[in-house]
Amino acid sequence: MLIPSPQVQEKTLAHLQAYAKKKHYVGKRGVTEIRGRFRGNHLFLEMVKEARGGFVGKLFNMGSVKGVAKVARLEYLGPSKWKFLHYKHDTKTYAPSRELRQGTIEECLDAAAKIFLK
Repeated sequence: MLIPSPQVQEKTLAHLQAYAKKKHYVGKRGVTEIRGRFRGNHLFLEMVKEARGGFVGKLFNMGSVKGVAKVARLEYLGPSKWKFLHYKHDTKTYAPSRELRQGTIEECLDAAAKIFLK
């Protein structure tokens, strides 16, 4: 099992955030943030959505509620190589994707966004 160093983890998370902004994933369909967190050699991706609660909340622009959705689990295989598994909400498990088995961090984020932001 290959575990990324703290420097690689920090660089990967910064690159992930920059790429998400570049592709305009933040702001699309209510997504306010894309998070990544490492556990061992896995990087878990989550998308945070924000919605206005009820009529009064919409009328006065208040009462926001955040929801965090699991999106994908990436397994570190090397400097620019990740194994991609997307989260299946119906079974609450991570499963291989038909479109992408492994790729760069950008390809994995694109595949996750395609599934989650469709």
